[in-house]
Amino acid sequence: MSSSPYIERYGNLLKQETLQILDDQVLPNTFVLEAPEPFPGFSEYYSEHPDDVRPLYIYFVVKQLYTLEEVTRATQNIRKYFQSDFNAAAGVVNIYNKEFNVIRVRHLQGFDQIPELQSCYIDEGIEFRKKPGGKMGGPAVIRIKKFFILEEKHPGVYFDVTEKDHGYFSIPKQLTWKYFEDLTRKVKFNWDQLAFDAAVGHFHVNYGIQDMIRIYNPKLDLESLMEVRKLYFDRIK
Repeated sequence: MSSSPYIERYGNLLKQETLQILDDQVLPNTFVLEAPEPFPGFSEYYSEHPDDVRPLYIYFVVKQLYTLEEVTRATQNIRKYFQSDFNAAAGVVNIYNKEFNVIRVRHLQGFDQIPELQSCYIDEGIEFRKKPGGKMGGPAVIRIKKFFILEEKHPGVYFDVTEKDHGYFSIPKQLTWKYFEDLTRKVKFNWDQLAFDAAVGHFHVNYGIQDMIRIYNPKLDLESLMEVRKLYFDRIK
């Protein structure tokens, strides 16, 4: 039995980000999207050093749907020889009512690492989609399939161990994206303390699914997370 105080979970997150196409510093004839400001208004998230420009959320658009095993094995192999650490997760981007399968990449040290990492995935058998014509940048709904390492601070309330200032709380039912958007607007209207970014998703646990909400704020603490949780619970029908 593990003595670690942390909980490992696999699950999904559904969120909205504004994406733009990366034309430079990517392999030719590949389609790469970037979220230059994944948490609008939270400058603390991006860098402690304003002149230190790094890629934040990068989305490699792949040619087909790859299984979790295929993406995980490819990433695991690449980590053995890639020059620095990075985080990768499979997902789906819906932009202008078009769906694209992606590999979401985080924690790269510089934009020059993007084509290097793309080449590594190609060597591992992953094929990339060519950039389509027409307008592709704009608001996108993104579903990410990922692993979580959590610390439970209160029954059903967690903080992320690897992603700073990300908190989660279990909710009693599944929420559609539109319902969640409306619910979040109502919660924020009745909340005059810390601003926050929210996403909805679920964890796989005990052979079932536990729905949850993710909250981000650079100064998030347990007290604030519990107060936001109460506002959501009061409004979930």
